[in-house]
Amino acid sequence: MIYQFIREQVLETVLKAVEANLIRLSAGNISTRAEDGLVAITPSGVKYRGMLAEDISIIDLNGELIDGPPPSSETPMHTAIYRNVPHVNSICHAHSPYAITFAMLGDDIPAVNLELMFCGAPIPVAPWACPGTPTAGEIAVAIYKQRPELKVLLLRQHGLVAIGENLENAFDMALNAEVGCQTYYQARLLGQPLSLTHEQLAEIREAYNL
Repeated sequence: MIYQFIREQVLETVLKAVEANLIRLSAGNISTRAEDGLVAITPSGVKYRGMLAEDISIIDLNGELIDGPPPSSETPMHTAIYRNVPHVNSICHAHSPYAITFAMLGDDIPAVNLELMFCGAPIPVAPWACPGTPTAGEIAVAIYKQRPELKVLLLRQHGLVAIGENLENAFDMALNAEVGCQTYYQARLLGQPLSLTHEQLAEIREAYNL
């Protein structure tokens, strides 16, 4: 099997994301860029709990299939980000419950906790784009190029897109965003959450060498 190692890496991240309730059934998708520039991405319509390494698709940066089954329907979004945001090597697109909840509301998520701060909060909700279309990728690219510090954005009515230098980093950002959104939701049920001040954010960045 060609690209065995990178396919196994994607599968390992898939199983972690399923366990963390970031993805389920065949909703959501994960990809990473190989050293030669090709991309390993989860396939279209294959349920994650039964997925094997050989089910991971290998595509080029134009979305053309090189090996494996048909790639994710969100391939245009992944490849658009890889082509236009060079420091991104891995992407985790999650359909996690709290991310979807806030994606339906349409309001930016403020920096109210460390998890959201590490994702680059305030986290924006992208304008509506039909899932699976090039437009979704174009919108994501525009936001990430405008906000170089941003690691996560929400897709309106849809979910989240987390980017990273590698699969572990992209997964961690997706999980941070979901935990941050969940606790923000819970705090809003109890009252009005307080955002971190500029002074507090600066203090945290200094403490963590950010």
